[in-house]
Amino acid sequence: MATTLPRGIQLVRKPTTIYYRVKVSRKDFKCDKYFKDINEAKAFLALTKAKKGQELIYSVETEKKQIALDNNNYEFGYFVDLYAQDYIKEPTNELQRRNRNNKLSFLKTIKNTSILDRNITLEKKLELALDPDEPVYKFLKGFDVREIRAIDINNYIKTRLKTIKPISVSREITFISNVYRKLQYFNESLADLTNPTKNYDKELLGHYTITKREVILSQQQEELIYSKLIEKSNKDLYNITRLSLLTAMRRSEIVYLTQEQVKSTYIQLTHTKSNKPRKVYLTKDARDFITTLKPNAENGRFFSYSIGGFEKMWTDFLKSVELHKKIRFHDLRRTNISRLLSKIGQGNSVLATEILGLQSVRKFEELHSSIVAPEEVTTQEQAMKSLGHASGQQTKHYYNITEES
Repeated sequence: MATTLPRGIQLVRKPTTIYYRVKVSRKDFKCDKYFKDINEAKAFLALTKAKKGQELIYSVETEKKQIALDNNNYEFGYFVDLYAQDYIKEPTNELQRRNRNNKLSFLKTIKNTSILDRNITLEKKLELALDPDEPVYKFLKGFDVREIRAIDINNYIKTRLKTIKPISVSREITFISNVYRKLQYFNESLADLTNPTKNYDKELLGHYTITKREVILSQQQEELIYSKLIEKSNKDLYNITRLSLLTAMRRSEIVYLTQEQVKSTYIQLTHTKSNKPRKVYLTKDARDFITTLKPNAENGRFFSYSIGGFEKMWTDFLKSVELHKKIRFHDLRRTNISRLLSKIGQGNSVLATEILGLQSVRKFEELHSSIVAPEEVTTQEQAMKSLGHASGQQTKHYYNITEES
């Protein structure tokens, strides 16, 4: 029989173990700790309820931080771990867990990338019995954050470009920059330290052309996908695919969709890429199709897949129809947006973003400006000129769709 946990202790299951989380958020005291042993969690929880206990906890935490400072630990890897601890939060759903794991994977790769150590002295080489004339390489995590310069970032970029694409290297540089921006919050003596990613040689990445993906499903491809999916006994693959083509919702947004989120004219999304809720307005075709769906999973979910489970099934299906090298699931979203712009006019990005529930007009125009043929002056452009707006983003602040429409 399962034991009821005391109030204030939460069970957190991981793939290989379980933790007991004690989270206290009172006006006079806040903490968030994980324990592997329930008795340790109970003891810590008891301490949080007494003033003396709170003082003890505070003194221990302060001592830990002071020890770190006293040890003069300025290694990049040390601060990466602190960054992960403070700024990469524990997930509450599968999408957040995947995003968190991706970020941690980036940071691990960054820490364990070996680059030229320019700061090692001749004396140190001799002490380590190294050839004085041979270059020495060291993991980035072992570098002193105070000694990393733009030239070291250049060396990092050159090393990574041997194995990955420039866009991926650019993401890693962003993570390095993020760690540097937070250094002052871990050690105030580093508040004025120059961020080395600000001055690296931009040409190392800039001369590479990053091709924007512009795949739109043809009518033949769509018909092939539908005809093959409808033959399967499990209709979830078909339903998820069609729902994406009808609404432009992302894979993760559809997989966790519940009946409660579906309203008469829109879908209220909660599991989004930005973790911010948004509305997706429904066309008549989308409304008609959704009425045919019935919840078949817990909590009113329409689909029982996990994100990873669906991803595998979708990939296997594409291979079976020999489309795996041509199409990705995200292309369904792009196809819907292309068709929407073809109907309402490419210039109507304000209307398009409102229908799709997107926040940034600028980003939408950047990603989708070339997927339909350009038109002459549109109603939106004329309106923007009349209103004195330089961009669609300004107009969007004044634009709303009523739920009755």
